[in-house]
Amino acid sequence: MKSFFLFFVLLQIVSVSIFAQKNTEKVLYLKNEWVIRGKVLSDDSEKIKIQTTQGNIFVFSKTDVLEMKEEKVFSNITYKTKGFSHYTELGALAARNTANPNVNTSAFSFQTVNGYKFNQYLFVGGGIGIDLYATQTFIPVFGSLRGDFVRNKAVIPFYFFDIGYGKNITTNENPNLNFNGGTLWGAGIGMKVIFNNSTGFLLSIGYRQQQGTEIINMMNLSQETRLNYQRLALRAGFSF
Repeated sequence: MKSFFLFFVLLQIVSVSIFAQKNTEKVLYLKNEWVIRGKVLSDDSEKIKIQTTQGNIFVFSKTDVLEMKEEKVFSNITYKTKGFSHYTELGALAARNTANPNVNTSAFSFQTVNGYKFNQYLFVGGGIGIDLYATQTFIPVFGSLRGDFVRNKAVIPFYFFDIGYGKNITTNENPNLNFNGGTLWGAGIGMKVIFNNSTGFLLSIGYRQQQGTEIINMMNLSQETRLNYQRLALRAGFSF
């Protein structure tokens, strides 16, 4: 719960700060019909200094200014409606171990997903990665469905759903002990901070479940123990 709370706070800070900085800007309308957009550096009774998004600084006499307004930021972001898309994400698979608080139950997770975006609401692709649990290591191979809730915004909320198989590659020195993989699935939501043409920074939170088995062979007997890892997935990454 602590990890969830910290991640939720981070999401809120990032989204609020982005909207506060990029949602509006100062616009100068000059008598010579120029229009200058940017950040006002100084404003007194005689002159006004403004810096554009390109870094250029202009100083105008107040007598040359027709009016100054606060307007929505002019965006040159081109929303990608369809085509090849890529996601790379890493983070933690967090859980609380109430049985033994001295054992770390969290895991490191990395994955990359490639596929085709059909429209705003549907991306279909496949992914591969690695999940490092405290005592087990899995290579997940999965199909992925994703989609954006809105478009043409600086911050775009999205959903994802993954399902596939995790191959257990855990190594051990006991010849009587074997590990097998199993089904995995996950789902969640996130935010994509757009830079340009749908390239952006990702933050997401979701649920992930990985199954597997542990098999002990002794005296011609076999004992099988089912493994079921249920985790809160907290990830960051990028997409294009």
